[in-house]
Amino acid sequence: MLKRIDHVGVVVDNLVEARTFLSRLGMTLDHEFDLGRVGAAFYRCGDVMVELIECRLSDERDRRLGASQARIEHIAIEVDDLGATVEEFATMGVEVTATEPVTQGDVRSHWTKPESSDGVMYQIFERLSGRDC
Repeated sequence: MLKRIDHVGVVVDNLVEARTFLSRLGMTLDHEFDLGRVGAAFYRCGDVMVELIECRLSDERDRRLGASQARIEHIAIEVDDLGATVEEFATMGVEVTATEPVTQGDVRSHWTKPESSDGVMYQIFERLSGRDC
């Protein structure tokens, strides 16, 4: 059912500062995107990445980050079959945040409701291209 941990999502107050810090640690920039209201940069560390997320709208920033400078928001796990995984999770009482998955590029995702997954939000996703990264 689960293939591998792909990345850990960290909401940060300042994307530029966080990027500088990870670069100084020796992590390499893998890719980034800008959705206007949210910017993100993925840094590789071995087989796992750290996703830095900056929320640019104050209400979203407050909701996702609060008074913190940074916080781990989710753990992303790649799966072979998103629909089957969601169904299997449901049998364990784990709920997802939306009825339909979110597709961005070649990735289709659901996020778990933390209150149903032992307090942790998991992003479960499948690659539409079928390629491993």
